[in-house]
Amino acid sequence: MNNLTGKISGMQINRSSSGIGGSVNIVLRGFKSNRNNQPLYVIDGLPITNTSGSGSEGPFGGGPDRGDILSTLNADDILSINVLKGASASALYGSQGANGAIMITTKKGAEGVLKIDVSSSITADQAFYLPKLQYRYGQTAEGSEESWGDKGTFDNPVDGFFNTGTTLINTVSLSGGTEKMQNYFSYGNTTNKGILPTNSFKQHSATFRNSSNFFDNKLSFDGSMMYSKQDIQNRPTSGLYFSPISGLYMFPRGLDFNKYKNNYQYLSPSRNLYLQDWWNINADAGLTGTHHSQNPYWVLNRNPTFQLRDNIIAQGQLKYTINDWLSVSARGTLNKRWDKWERHVYAGTQGVLSGEKIEGVLDDNGRFMRDETESTALYGDFLFIGNKTFAGDWDLNFTAGTSINDTRSKGWNIDQLKLAVANKFLLSNIYRDAPINVLNESIIRRQLQSVFASTNIGYKDKIFLDLTARNDWASTLANTPEEKNGYFYWSAGLSAVLSDMLKMPSFISYSKLRLTMAEVGNDVGIYSTIPTNTLATGILNANVSGPYQGLPLRPEISRSYEVGYEGRFWNDRINFDLALYKTNTKDQYFSYEAPVGQIFTTVFLNAGNVENKGIEAALGVDAIKKENFNWNTSLNFTANRNKILELAPKLGERYSVGGNYNVLRLNGSFGDFWARTFLRDENGVMVVDDEGRPQIGPEGYIGNNNPRSIVGWNNTINYGKFGLSFTIDARFGGQVISLTDGYLNSFGVSEESAAARDAGGLDIPAVKKDGTPWQGKIPAHAYYSAVGNRDGIVEGQVYNATNIRMREISLSYGLPIKWKGVKSATVSLTGRNLFFFRNDAPYDPELNTTTGVGGQGYDSFALPTTRSYGLNFKVSF
Repeated sequence: MNNLTGKISGMQINRSSSGIGGSVNIVLRGFKSNRNNQPLYVIDGLPITNTSGSGSEGPFGGGPDRGDILSTLNADDILSINVLKGASASALYGSQGANGAIMITTKKGAEGVLKIDVSSSITADQAFYLPKLQYRYGQTAEGSEESWGDKGTFDNPVDGFFNTGTTLINTVSLSGGTEKMQNYFSYGNTTNKGILPTNSFKQHSATFRNSSNFFDNKLSFDGSMMYSKQDIQNRPTSGLYFSPISGLYMFPRGLDFNKYKNNYQYLSPSRNLYLQDWWNINADAGLTGTHHSQNPYWVLNRNPTFQLRDNIIAQGQLKYTINDWLSVSARGTLNKRWDKWERHVYAGTQGVLSGEKIEGVLDDNGRFMRDETESTALYGDFLFIGNKTFAGDWDLNFTAGTSINDTRSKGWNIDQLKLAVANKFLLSNIYRDAPINVLNESIIRRQLQSVFASTNIGYKDKIFLDLTARNDWASTLANTPEEKNGYFYWSAGLSAVLSDMLKMPSFISYSKLRLTMAEVGNDVGIYSTIPTNTLATGILNANVSGPYQGLPLRPEISRSYEVGYEGRFWNDRINFDLALYKTNTKDQYFSYEAPVGQIFTTVFLNAGNVENKGIEAALGVDAIKKENFNWNTSLNFTANRNKILELAPKLGERYSVGGNYNVLRLNGSFGDFWARTFLRDENGVMVVDDEGRPQIGPEGYIGNNNPRSIVGWNNTINYGKFGLSFTIDARFGGQVISLTDGYLNSFGVSEESAAARDAGGLDIPAVKKDGTPWQGKIPAHAYYSAVGNRDGIVEGQVYNATNIRMREISLSYGLPIKWKGVKSATVSLTGRNLFFFRNDAPYDPELNTTTGVGGQGYDSFALPTTRSYGLNFKVSF
């Protein structure tokens, strides 16, 4: 999905920093809900459930991104991708498509002799756009973790730490068949070694698809099965905890990093174990260190993670043609997934992350974390499909049917801080006389049943009316008024081909105007209306969460309006598409701390009205169109504005989304950052103490992550057997928070902090607490020690997110091979994320600590972004 960045208007893609196989966050036409905002994924017309582990939560993190279902697909199986936004998606797929839909069409067999395609590629990834660090000011004092000391020349510990990552992808596919039956088979394997020394990713995938016709083509069958198996070692983790980056970047200048690189562990004579060796961590020397800085090589080798994932997607469709205008269809999908994840935290890791010691009884023997999940998603529908022309000028297309979507998941996880024997990561090694830190079991089932109908009425192929109606019954709305009646929603669209109705200038080839209105419902979270008991730390507890008494939960409702224009000019050499839209999402699902008098301590209720309105435009031009030379260029533009029009008084003045800095407030927007600000006087001047340290003010608005506009420029040039394509995209406006930069400034290891020292301080207007003006410059150490660090002033860590980059460039050549049996051969060179034309932030603002809701827009010791160079060879027989 990352390959779509900059190519489709209205689409914003944010990715995690966890490398290949990591999850992505896709938002179409703005954030609408405080829950899931991701679109529905549809493979060959059938929806699938995109489950994902979205990564670290909060600045301290520790939970790696576990990927999503998209990472399990073989990219060479994909024939095309189409994006449905707004009303068009909800009209087709109901509440599942409330956030839009990504339509994926896969390859299928074709009639004819056997065709074989073989593809091999190798890609090299390099760490790119690292923080700007300083190596001319040394350690503050012996034993200090900061680098505010004297000038000197010091080694760069970052050099040589990151590897050049490599990705090898090999695929082979076979297709062919007869008039009655066609088959397609493919196998692919991916082997990746990341830029971190111990990170690896392996995937095997296989696909089989059969298309058959029977009884003089009255009965057709189309079925496929896609299987993938992933083995991921040490997927990169963001945050202060379990990330090797913090210790690497903040290593005190002047100390010998190579000493600890080559000897990250030592054999402890007191415990007869290998323990961590770091400049301020050595158990036998009495060095206890700090929780936010460990030996990077210890983290890589002695805090490993292991993940196994198996995924099956099986689909089938039977279609029977009753007569020349009516057919029936039965379709179904099974998506089965098995996940297993473990982290082994060896004894010698810092105490807040490792095992807990019981004096005189038990040493800190390490920590064991395991998570296993098995999930099943079933979808089925039965459709009547009609297509009829009558009275000569009228066309009627309709679909009516029913569907069922059933999702089940069961799993358990354990996190134990006390092991009986050091570094034995087994359930049987849990210390028996200590309570288990975390032990949970979950069984989830939700079901959605629907009946629906849609129709398209056309008059002379000039005017078209589209109508849909749908009623859903959701299991999550049990014990509510909607349990029996369900919830109804609809859509209506009108379009007119103006170029066929009116006389237009000769340069207008095609002109179409469209208007769409749609309403879509969405259910609430599982077990919200029927509270269940929970298992926590091995103890069964009564549920403390439930619906707000006297206010039954109801569906979330989104109503959208869209007007659009599509035009083609000068014999289709120029095409233009424009859309204006507005969406209001009401009755969102919230949970919050209950007021006095409620049965539950946490209650759920419906509240709010979030409005998104915006403009999308796309312009395509065949700049050169000759027999042997073609150049197509296209430009797309997106601007979206988001506003919270209503927020229930019961929620108070603020509602935190995702547990970070994203806060919802009345008249604010999704993506607003609220955090600690600078204390200022009545004139807005920063207040400092007698040493020049800025003082902390109240929580305040410090920015918004959403870009004001997104622009993409795409080009495809073909000359003979050569092909060149490139994409430049830009995001203008918005802000990001770099907690990483705050820490680096505070510890005195950033180039920014060194430049401030070189300049004799920072020239910032300030007043003292008594109101007298501060004289001279603010001392660099005083300023950055207050702004950065764990409890710093977050306002000082905010940066403009505007960036313009060379997203992608590809050069291909069709080889003039005339070997027997070889139909074609192509070699191509590619580059992705090559450089920034402009980037105001100290990191790649497209990367996120987590792709979950509320996790966008801030960085906490994530891996640097990468630039990639690839070589691909494809041959067809």
